Amino acid sequence: MIKVENLVGGYTTTPVIKGLDLDIKKGEFFALLGPNGSGKTTLFKLVTGRIPVQGGEIKVAGKVMSTLSKLEKAKKIAVLSQEVQVSFDYTVEEIIRLGRYPHQKGILKRLSKEDRNIIENVMEITKVTQFRNTQFRMISGGEKQRVLLAKALVQEPEVLLLDEPTNHLDIKHTFQMLDLLKEWQQTKDLTIFAILHDLNVASLYADRVALLHDGSFIEVGDINTLRKEDQLEKVYEVEVKMQSHPTVPKPQLLMTPNYKAASEPVEFRSAYNIEQNNEYIHVQFDAPLRTISNGVIGEGIHWLKHFCNFHVEKNYDCSEPKKDLQKWMKNQHIPPEQAVGMMTAVTLEDMVCLTKQMNGIQMMVIVTAGVGNAVDISNDQLPEEVRKIGTINTMVFIDAHFTDGALVNGLMSATEAKTKALQDLNVTDPNTNTVATGTSTDSLLLAATQQGERTPYAGSGTAVGKAIGKMVYDATTEAVRTYFKRVKKP
Repeated sequence: MIKVENLVGGYTTTPVIKGLDLDIKKGEFFALLGPNGSGKTTLFKLVTGRIPVQGGEIKVAGKVMSTLSKLEKAKKIAVLSQEVQVSFDYTVEEIIRLGRYPHQKGILKRLSKEDRNIIENVMEITKVTQFRNTQFRMISGGEKQRVLLAKALVQEPEVLLLDEPTNHLDIKHTFQMLDLLKEWQQTKDLTIFAILHDLNVASLYADRVALLHDGSFIEVGDINTLRKEDQLEKVYEVEVKMQSHPTVPKPQLLMTPNYKAASEPVEFRSAYNIEQNNEYIHVQFDAPLRTISNGVIGEGIHWLKHFCNFHVEKNYDCSEPKKDLQKWMKNQHIPPEQAVGMMTAVTLEDMVCLTKQMNGIQMMVIVTAGVGNAVDISNDQLPEEVRKIGTINTMVFIDAHFTDGALVNGLMSATEAKTKALQDLNVTDPNTNTVATGTSTDSLLLAATQQGERTPYAGSGTAVGKAIGKMVYDATTEAVRTYFKRVKKP
């Protein structure tokens, strides 16, 4: 739809854009990315005709842009720039009506019934109807941006050129605008060429991206281009970490500041406080730890500082465990958004807490254990849905600096150790009478202080992995034996 061939241009005899080639397909959402000074706005002005081309050419729908009349351009292309100034004191509706000018017929260029219907529809979907009689200068910057978008959409273009379209918008209206543009792209085959400042927004909405640096493309490709951390760090000169969006298959980027926290290393044994009673166990650290967990609250990988295990009755209704935990935590003035939360029906006074230095690393492991729901995961017999809370809950705290991969390794090491303890204790699945590998509702947490040398591995073949395994094995063994004594199992 838009084809740029060997494009050269800028504001002086020294070009900013240096021989670019680009092919944007019909019906595509294409995002132009790059830091300030990379040439994004210059390229945009060349494509929109606001500054002259010094070399090469730009084609739209197979026709050279420079050969199109103003009216022909207006029928094919609409432009929404960052600038929201309007020279004359028009009302909002008057400005939006200007977008229909290329389609109006006759000498007097009056609005037809179709024009009015299109205007009303677009004003409604862009949520500017309430401002129709308000002077443009009297509305906010974000509202102005929505009005100018409405003006562009009533133009019914084949191509929409956007320069930082969400620059004046808050988060809510940013997503409303981009959702609307995405819908028009998909339903009306609209081609969108947008300069976007936010890499994460570009990843969520664009089909392809171009990374511009010093007037040249570093790469043009699909959104997986944004998974290349080294390349982004080179272009933006900021440390970048990529992670996947939790609900859509798109990359999201985290920027790391250059400043370093001016804090002294913390002695692990004095960095936390444990509160234990019949209702809950609460471990609170002074500073957040890097965590991985399958807890009812705080599941996944996070930075958290509160770690809780709440007691529930054996007949507890498990229909809304997350809401229940949030309520219980708030009652104890524990912020759920900063916590891992677990549940158990076992007696909390039977908690096992081991604190040791293993292989030069300070560690603490807390286990509460009940094995009434013991399960052999390798057996293919499908049990009835279990809603009991007879569970093994394990918390591992370690004074080390783990990568995310090491967190996963450490979780595996802890799981292997728990399973070995159950095997040695001859805990069996009551449905199959085979050795159990765990219980049906186990929760596990691994939390690291992120102090010291960076550790990329924590599996069973490493010293730290063996330390985790040994501590979890000992704590699980002691906790299960205590449970057996309480239920008087021989």
